[in-house]
Order: sequence, then C-alpha cells, then structure tokens
Amino acid sequence: MSTASKVRLNVVRQAVLELPPSVIEMVARAIENVPTSDWNALRQRAEAAGGSPSGRALIRKLIDRWYSEAPDISPHSFAFALLAATGTADYLRKSQTVEVVWTGPDSDLPLRHTAQVLQQVIREARNSLLVVSYAVYDIPEIVQVLADALNRGVHLSLVIEAPEEQIGHAAYNTLAAFGPHVSQRATVYRWPQELRPMHPTSHKPAALHVKCAVADGEALLLSSANLTHYALNLNMEMGVLIRGGRLPRQVVKHFVWLMEQQILVPV
Repeated sequence: MSTASKVRLNVVRQAVLELPPSVIEMVARAIENVPTSDWNALRQRAEAAGGSPSGRALIRKLIDRWYSEAPDISPHSFAFALLAATGTADYLRKSQTVEVVWTGPDSDLPLRHTAQVLQQVIREARNSLLVVSYAVYDIPEIVQVLADALNRGVHLSLVIEAPEEQIGHAAYNTLAAFGPHVSQRATVYRWPQELRPMHPTSHKPAALHVKCAVADGEALLLSSANLTHYALNLNMEMGVLIRGGRLPRQVVKHFVWLMEQQILVPV
C-alpha cells in the first residue's frame, strides 16, 4: 500500500471513529450523487452535514484529501467506503465494551471494584470458566462462587502457579487455598518447571504471572490482582473487564492451545 493510500485511510479512520455514525451517514448521502466536476459544491454539501465546527473541520480535511490525492474515486464509491467503515466501527463499538476495574482508595470516578467484578464474571458463567492466577490465598468469597458455578454444571479450568515450580518464590499451596469442593472438581493445570525458561545468571525459572478470568468466552477480566484478599480488597490493583468481541474467545483459545500442546499440564 502506498504512503498516500495509508494517509487517506488514516483520514477516513479518524472521521468514522470521531464522528457519530449518523453524521457519517448524512455526509455520505450528501455527496454520493454530486459530480466530481464540482468540488466546491461537493465540499459545501459534505461540510453542511458535518454537524459541529470540529466535525465540519474533519469532513473538510477528508474531502480535501480525496480531492488532492484520489480525485478519480467517484462520489458514489467514496460514500460507500464511508458507510462501510462507519458500519464496521459502530458494530465493534456495540459488540465490545471495556470497563476499568480497580482495587484501592476510592475516587470521584465510577470505577468498579475488582472483587465485585470477579464474582460477577464467575456468577455469569453458564458453560465454561477459565481462571488463571499466580497467587491464591484467603479468598472464601471467591471459593464459594466458584463452588456455586461447579454446582450449576459449569466446567471450571484453573491454571495456577504451584509452589514446587517456584524455587525461592511463593511457598504456600495455591491449590489447597481453593478447598476440596473446588480443587477436587475443577480441571487444574500447571506449568512444569522443566518446560520453563531459566534466567541466564540466577537460573531461576520463569513464573506463571497471568491473572485473568473468562466466562463462556464472552466476558474477560484481566487484572494485576492475584486471587488473594489483599489484591482483591486492599492493594492498589488495576485491570479491565472486556465483554463481547473477539478478545475473550482469543484468550480462551490461547490457553486451550497451551493445554493441547502440554505446555500446561493437568495436576
């Protein structure tokens, strides 16, 4: 793709991301039947549909790029490209939501708390639940909602750091922290030490440091917080809750691949 083409695409992308779909649709309808022999009329009609001053300025920039770099593209084709781009952007906006999740001191911002969001994700699971954590300790509320998920038939996969894999690191039994009602009914995976890269000088193994939960491949909580009372309730921790879109499914597929390749093995 030429540099000029990339510039044109960037301008179109900026327009469809910054302007409401209704404005882009009005611009497209305004220009689709105007001949390119009358660029002044085309620009005026497009700007008039741009709404706010900033919107009109962005539309003016878009039309000027079109005029200077690709005048051979017909108004009908350009309008179709705008409609296709804004339709795709609108679909992605509606199909995926992202929220910031927080543990720590409250502020004036409406941030959701990590423990609350994690419990919600677990409660929403109907078929499958993937939970990954480095540390697990003192989380009776989380253990209870995990047990409830198992009771309603959810397939629970736990990927945890095992103390025997971490020389000089965490020494508590992460699996025991889940209790028998969860640990004996879930499918539990670990990352064997012999499969981990080693630091070249300290010769310590790499750590399984991921913290996430995915319900039904539809809701993904990705956080800095371990499954500990401190991390979920007291520390400063931050993450995001992603609903819809491809990312929750992508995370599940990645971990399934690690399991199929026996990089993560059953306990």
